[in-house]
Amino acid sequence: MSGGKPKQITKGEYDVSDPKWSSDGKTIVFSSNLDPDADITRRSYLYKIDAKGGELEKLTDTLMSISGIAPKPGGKEIAFLGHDYRHGSGTNSEVWIYKDGEAKPITLEFDQDLGTKLSCDIKVGSPSTNPSWCGDYLYFTSTYAGVAGLYRVHKDGGDVEKLIGEANHSVETFDINEKGMIAYTTLSTTEPIELWVMEGDKTKQLTDLNKEYKKKTIIMPHERFAFKSNAGHEVEGWLMKPQGFDAKKKYPIILHIHGGPRGAYGNAFFHEFQVLASQGWGVMYINPWGSGGYYEEYQAALPGHYFEQDYDDLMMAVDVIIERNKWVDKKKLGVTGGSYGGVMSNWIITHTDRFAAAVTIRTITNWISFFGFSDIGWTFGKTEIGGNFWEMEEEFMKRSPIRYVANVKTPTQIIHSEEDYRCPMEQDEQLFTALKILGVDTELIRFPGENHELSRAGKPKHREERLQHMIRWFKKYLD
Repeated sequence: MSGGKPKQITKGEYDVSDPKWSSDGKTIVFSSNLDPDADITRRSYLYKIDAKGGELEKLTDTLMSISGIAPKPGGKEIAFLGHDYRHGSGTNSEVWIYKDGEAKPITLEFDQDLGTKLSCDIKVGSPSTNPSWCGDYLYFTSTYAGVAGLYRVHKDGGDVEKLIGEANHSVETFDINEKGMIAYTTLSTTEPIELWVMEGDKTKQLTDLNKEYKKKTIIMPHERFAFKSNAGHEVEGWLMKPQGFDAKKKYPIILHIHGGPRGAYGNAFFHEFQVLASQGWGVMYINPWGSGGYYEEYQAALPGHYFEQDYDDLMMAVDVIIERNKWVDKKKLGVTGGSYGGVMSNWIITHTDRFAAAVTIRTITNWISFFGFSDIGWTFGKTEIGGNFWEMEEEFMKRSPIRYVANVKTPTQIIHSEEDYRCPMEQDEQLFTALKILGVDTELIRFPGENHELSRAGKPKHREERLQHMIRWFKKYLD
């Protein structure tokens, strides 16, 4: 900025993302796509431009998913996160290094996706500082098996070292100074977000902002469980017992399904689980086949195969919990979830009547009408189902819960935000209308002025009202 007045240095029909100063202070690096058909792809290139403006210099030739651009202080390297879509949207991101006209991934042997992926409803998202330089090392977060940790790798590649992250101590975001001192935030099942520091191998908690909340509130822990699926992979999940638990009594239990579809549950604070447990219900949540936070084959398995192994894993998890926990009342099962969790809830109620009640939230019911209508872009339908709907109409309808709506017997509450452009309102209007015509007990709760993030970033009065509606519905059928 010269004399306090900003100057525009790029012009054209393209977006600029993640601009960062080069170490020489004379140029700016960013990601964009100047191709004529850029509006029909979600991929981008790396570019550089002089801080005074001028012609763009294209640094990379391959269309990629690019984020987290980080020029090395005092160096020539530019680090960034990205992947080449080799397994579609389920591809693991890697740490890349661009130098001397060539970009190379340095974490290919590290079979984990990057970033904090744990589902959590007390934050909208984690501010990403991935990757961050300290000397010749790059620091980044990654989620695996329910734990988000902090890792580092040398700029030349090699072994990835885990620095922070344990079974009950997940890293949300971090910053690191030139001396290697790390400031980071953490969370767990029973602990909302707090600030810590790490110097050398010593860690120290700096804040206790939630002290009074924890003192006044009964916060339930969870128990990890795991089982082998019928396909041979391990499925991991967690079980939260109801408040006031008495092993001699029977309790309802609610299956809660994450969004994404490559979201992940694990060691993170989830207020909604605590609310449900406070009503005297158990809560179970798992990471079925296709979830994020595991190896690439696991999370890349869903596109083209929705409601196959993921559905089977969820139903098997319910069987495992009932078999291992005699206190579970198998006649009083509830199911809920949002986004992908809502889509899966729709699939469940159209394919089994084992659940006594369902609350489905911000969902997709019809993949054809969803195509090109969502703010996620038309490519989502193509990559998740496997093509364009006019080329494979039968496959799109085969994966659409609305096709099987006549099978529904489960009382179903539908919750949707009127300004949800990710899963548009018309999707749940289709489901509600069909259930009404079929005589299934249902209701549609519409929230004005809210979007896809209602449960995480909605107005406080609406967030509370949403939970009260869920409680009312489950009480009607589970108590």
